[in-house]
Amino acid sequence: MDWKALLADLRAHLPPTGPAGSGGRAQRGSLRWLEREMRRVGGNPASVRNIIYRDVGTAADKAALHALLGELAAEAGRPLPGLDRPAADPAPPELDLLGRSKKRAYRQFLAGVRAGRAPRLIVSGPPGSGKTVLTDQIALALTRAGTPFVRHRLRGEVGPLLNLPRDAGRTYAEQSAAQHAAARALLPGSGVLLVQVGAALSFHGAAPRDTQASRVSAARWAAQALLGALPAGVAALLTVEDPAGLEDVPVEHIRIQPPTAAESRQYLMTRLGVNRAEAERLLAETGRHLDRLTLLVRAHGDDAAEGALHDPDSRMLAEATAALHDLHALIPDRSAPQQKSSLAFPDALLAAALGRPVTSLPAHARALLRPAGPGTWQAGPALTASWPRVGRAPRESALRHVAMADDLPPDLSGARVHALVALHDWSGVLSLLGRHPDLARHLPAVWGAARGQPPGTVRDGLARALAQHFAGRGQYSHPQMRDALFMLMESDSDGVRAWTRVKLAESSLETGNLEAARTQLAHPDVAGLLGDGGDRTRDPWRLSAQAEALLVQAALARWDGHLEEARAAVADPRVRHGGPRALLWRGLIDKDLGDTPGALSALRSVPASSPLLSARARYQEGDLLLRLGWPGPALAALTDALARLEAAGGTAEEQARVTARRATALRRLGRLDEALVSAVRAGALLDPAGDSVLQARLLSERIPILLARQDVAGALLVAARATGLLRHATTRTREASYRERRTRYRAALCLLSRGLGRAYLFPLRGAEADSPDLREARERLTALLTVTPLVPDRERLLRLDMLLSLASADPDAGRAARHCEEALSVAASPYELMQVHTARADAHLRAGQAEAALADVHRAHQALRRTLSAAPPAGEAEAPYTETALDPGLRAQLLTVEARAGLMDPGSRPDALVRWVREQLCDASLQPFRAGVWRDVGEALAARPDAEACLLALHPDAPLDVLTVADAFTTAERLAVGDT
Repeated sequence: MDWKALLADLRAHLPPTGPAGSGGRAQRGSLRWLEREMRRVGGNPASVRNIIYRDVGTAADKAALHALLGELAAEAGRPLPGLDRPAADPAPPELDLLGRSKKRAYRQFLAGVRAGRAPRLIVSGPPGSGKTVLTDQIALALTRAGTPFVRHRLRGEVGPLLNLPRDAGRTYAEQSAAQHAAARALLPGSGVLLVQVGAALSFHGAAPRDTQASRVSAARWAAQALLGALPAGVAALLTVEDPAGLEDVPVEHIRIQPPTAAESRQYLMTRLGVNRAEAERLLAETGRHLDRLTLLVRAHGDDAAEGALHDPDSRMLAEATAALHDLHALIPDRSAPQQKSSLAFPDALLAAALGRPVTSLPAHARALLRPAGPGTWQAGPALTASWPRVGRAPRESALRHVAMADDLPPDLSGARVHALVALHDWSGVLSLLGRHPDLARHLPAVWGAARGQPPGTVRDGLARALAQHFAGRGQYSHPQMRDALFMLMESDSDGVRAWTRVKLAESSLETGNLEAARTQLAHPDVAGLLGDGGDRTRDPWRLSAQAEALLVQAALARWDGHLEEARAAVADPRVRHGGPRALLWRGLIDKDLGDTPGALSALRSVPASSPLLSARARYQEGDLLLRLGWPGPALAALTDALARLEAAGGTAEEQARVTARRATALRRLGRLDEALVSAVRAGALLDPAGDSVLQARLLSERIPILLARQDVAGALLVAARATGLLRHATTRTREASYRERRTRYRAALCLLSRGLGRAYLFPLRGAEADSPDLREARERLTALLTVTPLVPDRERLLRLDMLLSLASADPDAGRAARHCEEALSVAASPYELMQVHTARADAHLRAGQAEAALADVHRAHQALRRTLSAAPPAGEAEAPYTETALDPGLRAQLLTVEARAGLMDPGSRPDALVRWVREQLCDASLQPFRAGVWRDVGEALAARPDAEACLLALHPDAPLDVLTVADAFTTAERLAVGDT
């Protein structure tokens, strides 16, 4: 039938609009309309285009489409050619489209069964020729007809399936008798027998034997032992791969072959509704293998479940997804339970369970999956239906694959722990944690099961790993942490108890209870570890306790300001057993001592294989780089630290600290909007009912950002909140005291910023006239200086900042210079000297002393060069530290002070000086500070007697009738470079 011509004729004669409501939005008679109607009547909508344009489709779909066209023909008043009727018993689509021999076998066998003739038929063909599909379809037809049947699959080792004893005969005759007797037990007394036999059979290692005890092929054995022994009246279909030995068997034998390329292509186009090119692509992946082609087409229905377990690739996928489904059900800390139909498998996890990439599966197996979003899969109905039939051994094998998957991404690595727990392999869990300590973050979810293990090495090791996990996160008061420590304290081992007491000392140190920490170290279980020479045992518990006790001792000395004593503790050779923690502590103490090369070397040596510790090391590195004047590299280190913390499951508190410090780096780079977003995000990470000292710290860090945006009111509000939190702090009192002084200093900065009438952002000119805010700021800063010590290093830095702020707040330029001179005695690095000399140059300018200012500018440049020469070595994948990476705000301040000093000289050439400033401002890192530079340079230009002439020489069109000299200059320079 010419479907295309028929449809064109009907469309030409149909009324312009169909009956109301019959067409919807699709034009009646259009392809979309026909597809929708096919779906309504139960046909395959994807077949419409193939039937109309290629006359390719199943008999059922053609009949359904012909009926729909009949409705249109009646409406249009046009004749409709008849449709050739299919045979009374049409073959299923899989056979109807894939070769005559299979259709013949199907129809012939079923016709004989229906006629009551008990037919016997042998079908042979190589793998992929369709024997399984043929048997499936005959079984389906028998089920629908209510005909009883028995089905067996015999392949490879069949002794267990036949219940054949392992010692079934020593002679060939005895083996033959046993094999045939076992086979007879498979035979039904009535109905139909369906048997599929592979190319080779084995009976507990023995070869198949005929009734004469001769070795025979699998096909001949099946024909004799099964078909030859069948009771009269029982029909039988035997399918075999290799027909060798069937030459004289008196049973009809039909040979089938895999479908041709044309048959396969037509089948895919018809059943999937794809075009020729897509069918060719699928065929190239699947091959002309009928079983796989059928699985590919039927993959989205439950009826493919049985086939999925008999195809090797599909069975592997069924086993892997069944194991992952079990694993998901056993994980108690999952965010929400999911139904089978919605359970999503990340691609990397599914690949781990399979032991191969998902994309390496052939198309017919991949069709059993459904994409569930980027990088995730869902099991289709055929897979979920197959799970109950997947045995325990293949599930465990897939779980073992997951446990061994070293390349799982961090967010999926917990599956390795849970897989071993599902396998009840606790020693495997302990071994895995020994290789990957950070995976201990998944122990809390399974601690209830772990603590139920018998006392001994494995349980103690798991308890230790759990305790180390919580200690690493600073969660010493967590109930599971306390439970693990109490369990370990009951140990009979001196080493285990010593290690536990050191952890208790760490817990006391964390809460600021230094005396309790010292008491734990003085206990007899621990004291011997810290004596001269220490404990020389090889007990790993004592070695670890010894190393960690020395680190606690170093921390106590650091708290007391005895940094050399702390350095001696971390330099003790016995600390090496502390692993990466020892490197981190060495870096911290070298940082406090001002040993930048030593600190960076230790911090950068913390391996990435300890994600939490390496994240902390990167945080400390970023903080150190900020202190040294390198905010760009500091931002990179802090951003990396945050990413590592997030990947390693770091606590919200730790992520908040890093996020807040990252906000400071952004502020120093002049990226104020990003800085504020980061600061607010840091606060949002914290529990409002949590650590008040940390909350106050994060609020305090936000104050300079708000002042840089000239939001004094917002900054004062934040300062009040932070101070209120610190007043009620009951733990970590020493830390709270430091944070309160720092917050009070920043509250004084609010008064300084408001008194100066400018944003607290470089370039920043000091006070030239007094005001109540400036007087109050000076009083508060002076009072704070009396209680701020010079050690440890953070107190020294706070004192330095206070002195420089006091100089800016003092309109008396002489006193301001003296504050800067005091700051010189506090400065300890070239970068700090650069800050002080730049500040003193500003004080000299306010006193009208241009030459003295230029002398300090010269010293600041010397300090800048020394800062560059002392720059730390670039980290891995970092560019070398150059001047453009050095603190851009401070460089903008130095540039401005130098330009102001030049403009104070009546004999200077403003045009040359302005051109020089323009060249300097081409540095992209100075862009956020450019407006302030031009503002201050414009004000200095306006103070010259020849200000207007200088301005007009630079900008002849300057609107002096509208703007002041300073404003006109600043505006013109900013517009010249596209500032808005």
